[in-house]
Amino acid sequence: MAGFGRYGMLAALMATAATGAYAQTAAPMPPEGSADTADADRAEATVPSAAGSEQEIVVTAQKRSERIQDVPIAVSAFTSETLERRNLDSALDLQLQVPNLLVVGNDRPTIRGVGNNAISPTADNGTGVLYNFAPIGVRPQDEFYDVERIEVLRGPQGTLYGRNTTGGTINLITRKAGNKFEGYGTAEAGNYGTVRLQGAVNVPFGNLGGLRLAGFALKRDGYTKNIGLGGDVDGRDQYSLRGSLRVNVGPDTRADVVFQHSKEDSTRSRENKRLCKATPVLGCSPVELGFDSPDVSGVLFQTLLRVGAGPAFPTGGNIYAGALNPTDLRTVANDISPSFKGYQDTLSVELSHSVGPVSLIALSGYTKGKSTANTDYDNAVLAFRFSQPVTYNYAAGKTITTTELITSDSFIATGRTYYQEFRAVSDFKGNLDFTVGANYFDTKGSANFIIYHPGIELFARNVLGLPAEARIFNSDTPEARTKSVAAFGELYYRFADTTKLTVGLRYTKDKKSIRTRTIFLSAPPPYTTADGSYDAVTGRVVLDHKLTPRNLVYASYARGFKGGGLNVGNTGTPTFDPEFINAYELGSKNSVAGLNLQANFSAFYYDYKGLQLGQRLGTSVLTVNSDAKVYGLESEFVWEPVKALIFNANASYLHTKIGDLSTIDPANPAQYQGTGTPTRTPAVPVSLRGNRLPYSPKYKLTFGGEYSLPLGSSGWKTTLRGDYSWQSTYFAREFNTSNDRIKAWGVANALLRLTDSTDRLSFEAYVKNIGNKDNISNSIIESDLVGSYRNARILDPRTYGIVGTVRF
Repeated sequence: MAGFGRYGMLAALMATAATGAYAQTAAPMPPEGSADTADADRAEATVPSAAGSEQEIVVTAQKRSERIQDVPIAVSAFTSETLERRNLDSALDLQLQVPNLLVVGNDRPTIRGVGNNAISPTADNGTGVLYNFAPIGVRPQDEFYDVERIEVLRGPQGTLYGRNTTGGTINLITRKAGNKFEGYGTAEAGNYGTVRLQGAVNVPFGNLGGLRLAGFALKRDGYTKNIGLGGDVDGRDQYSLRGSLRVNVGPDTRADVVFQHSKEDSTRSRENKRLCKATPVLGCSPVELGFDSPDVSGVLFQTLLRVGAGPAFPTGGNIYAGALNPTDLRTVANDISPSFKGYQDTLSVELSHSVGPVSLIALSGYTKGKSTANTDYDNAVLAFRFSQPVTYNYAAGKTITTTELITSDSFIATGRTYYQEFRAVSDFKGNLDFTVGANYFDTKGSANFIIYHPGIELFARNVLGLPAEARIFNSDTPEARTKSVAAFGELYYRFADTTKLTVGLRYTKDKKSIRTRTIFLSAPPPYTTADGSYDAVTGRVVLDHKLTPRNLVYASYARGFKGGGLNVGNTGTPTFDPEFINAYELGSKNSVAGLNLQANFSAFYYDYKGLQLGQRLGTSVLTVNSDAKVYGLESEFVWEPVKALIFNANASYLHTKIGDLSTIDPANPAQYQGTGTPTRTPAVPVSLRGNRLPYSPKYKLTFGGEYSLPLGSSGWKTTLRGDYSWQSTYFAREFNTSNDRIKAWGVANALLRLTDSTDRLSFEAYVKNIGNKDNISNSIIESDLVGSYRNARILDPRTYGIVGTVRF
């Protein structure tokens, strides 16, 4: 759906919202224990709590409906109302509101220092991202729309959620169809040419169920200026459509079917800025950053180009000499504009049937997608010129005859995932309850990383005489597959109304396979195949006790498991081992009625075995294993001193320490210290013992507050809200060098909202990143073949806009 079509459909949906009728029909409760226990019209359903209008949320963190203050797990939950009030549009916003949560590169959540540091198509994220409770690979960088609730569970969730949840789980629960006609439409306009549309309409079918249609579209200019080609990059043009069908098969049987289609055609950048202090031999200094271009006089690509181009290569030429790298973090000079094209289709089906006090649930999930990301490989407009025109491919299917040197790379990925789970959940209203189930997971994908560079092509063609398919660098993995089966169960025994013991066990077995090869300066080699099998028994034991009806304390032990994997194209070390975490946690959840205060605390300790760490080594990547220790503290507060005033805050402390591991730093193999002449040999292993885990800030603080007051006798009210989040320094790599250090950063946001007396019409003005800070959130080191420069990702600049919403 292109151009006017996608926006026209959403505009029509919003027009329906503007003219729709209003109804107040109560919805029936679904079967107790269903994964989705809140109807669409109960998306913000709550039970009274000490926090007054900041009411306590009902969550399904243990795959059964429970008050969040009764769940003995560190969990942060956000209803659709909370997301709207705090202006949280995506996971990048969400990370500002959750203790010890950091989103790496827009798509890899890390919780308590545990994420995905491996480099392999068979590597799993340590933090599971679920779509309606199904682990089917929904992209976490996509923006939220028509969401019922988001739950962030911190700590290993290996019993109920299983594989790849050693760090925790983020569960995105969409709004389902309800039994009343209602909906909403939202339109937003902001700086950078931002136009964002969102809307939904719910159509009931009486007692038979209902249909809910929702959509989202975003179009905006890029946040980064490209002086190489003119214009901007890192813009967005994307949309998503979702249909949710509910069928009440009988009084005790229900089916929920959710289908979502998302598509994007943007100038999304994988990284935002090149950082380097030029140094001979190494290309970039391993101990200092700047805005130079790498000195590639001793780098392989320079040699390939000089030999391959022959007389066309000027004497003494340095391909990066004179290349401009502006000192402004939001300005680049590239001769290839980045592009990102992709789609994803997602389907989830939940069938639930009650047999007396037991709910039987079948959850099915499927997703399929493809993405192609292209970028300027050398991140520069080079002043270098061949002494005579040469002909080469500078991008897929694009040949040029020129004296310029233009390069690009492409990352192409496809994938599909099936998931099936069967579960039984009891609610006997007595001393003993259970949750038991089994699931099957099957994901298969392909990945290609291709570099188009005249140095490779000319050398392969003119010197080695290789065929056309061998004149590129191609890390080619046509198939990487994971199959997993698991059986799990939990028992909940109440010694008394105030004390409960939870005991859970899970058996998981993963089978992984890969077919891969690397084409680089040789005829295409045969594919290397590898496979691995990993199984584990995990579980948890929790004892919780209510000191009073409003004060819960708990102690837990949980064991998390993340399967091993297969190294791409690496026959020397073809596999890496699984990860295990033995996690110990103490927590307290408190509601203080007289103060309208909620205060939750947790303290944790992890014994981390088999930590997976990925490294770039020339044209290959390698993931190795180590151990680590992790411990920390977390607190979350909500306080409503008076009805119109709400404060929220959280604070966290995180200590991480890597165990015994010595390895070579690819950015500094000979451990050059910044004096004398740098060299690559001899390679000196460096000990990582005592180093901090990547992306693990020690301290994180968040404060927010809002105040509402009526506007005279008009019936309208105004709400003013402010938020600030800050986190201390952390490292982008396990080597913890000065160049790995990410400086502390903070983000301040504010909004002003006007709402009518019926809550059907509202207008909002907002500003995010008030100080317009250029916050670097992560960096990636590029290959030593091109000088080991850093590609930094920068959080959004100051954005502001106005939003109008109509509900019916």
